[in-house]
Amino acid sequence: MTSTNTPKAFPLNLPEGDAELLLDELQTRLREGRRLFAEVGQILAEIESRGVQDLYGYNSIAVFYEHVARVPRAEAQKVTGRALALNSRRARDGTPIDPVAPLTGISAGTGALAEAGIDRIVTVMKRLPDHIDPDERLEAERGLVELAGVARPRDVTVAGTELLARHDPDGKPKEDPGPKRQRSEFWLRQKRTGSWDMRGNLDPETGARLNALLVPRAYPAPGGEADDRTPAERRGDAFAEIVDLAEAGPDIPAPRQTSERLAEAPQPAQPGEEPASRPKPTQAPPQGRQSPQGRGGEGVREGTAGERSRNVAHMRPARWWARLSRPRSGNATQPQRPLTA
Repeated sequence: MTSTNTPKAFPLNLPEGDAELLLDELQTRLREGRRLFAEVGQILAEIESRGVQDLYGYNSIAVFYEHVARVPRAEAQKVTGRALALNSRRARDGTPIDPVAPLTGISAGTGALAEAGIDRIVTVMKRLPDHIDPDERLEAERGLVELAGVARPRDVTVAGTELLARHDPDGKPKEDPGPKRQRSEFWLRQKRTGSWDMRGNLDPETGARLNALLVPRAYPAPGGEADDRTPAERRGDAFAEIVDLAEAGPDIPAPRQTSERLAEAPQPAQPGEEPASRPKPTQAPPQGRQSPQGRGGEGVREGTAGERSRNVAHMRPARWWARLSRPRSGNATQPQRPLTA
């Protein structure tokens, strides 16, 4: 069923059946729209010359156009960048600034170039080396402008690539960044249920050492006994065993002290001299549940596994397990909270 809402006459009152006239009207309005948009770029360049902050209080011409034209930030940056590249302007001290592509700006003012072709020409002109003669530079730009007036943007890109390969075959030297230092990261968070959730990203060396400690202890129960634990549960038990072994080690690092406390620490006695009194080292304020301090000659800690646990995230990294946590500076006046990484 044919709709009865279709108007009998074209909105522009053009006669029906004349395809050439429709195409001509379309191209005319496209040129007019591009010409008006080029004038918008000229106005933006003039506002930049006079100072957009002095005139309207904006920090940049892109932010100004974003609010005035009500367009996204990315589109505003593209439009203003194109306007400043095609039009001459003045710096704040009155110094004239030449456009990057002057011939492109003149042709864009007539409405003959589309925005996509203009952007590709500007990209090529910015990448041309400075040692090229100005006349040769203008001749290269003229060829791209003539091509952009009749061809698609991809054809302009191909021609620009060939132009750069001819004038600058080596291209701009790329900076060789040095090897980036990969740091280990570890997060430890206590849930409302009381259990702890951890995740992290270890450097290759630390991950390999941790894996070498986990794998032998994560095997199923020996002797053919049935082990109903999942692989994740076996790895969890292995990790808990490693924590117990590290905590019970004889060379467990001392708590980290502030610089003031380290400065007040007494100087070590010379060999053969016995100090009259040896002050006890200042300990950091306890956090969480601490294990018993008694370390007798028997070398055995009393209490359950939960009582033997202690927080190690604030200690100086001296063993492999200390690298799994990072110290965080805290305020001593704040109420004690569970230490998380």
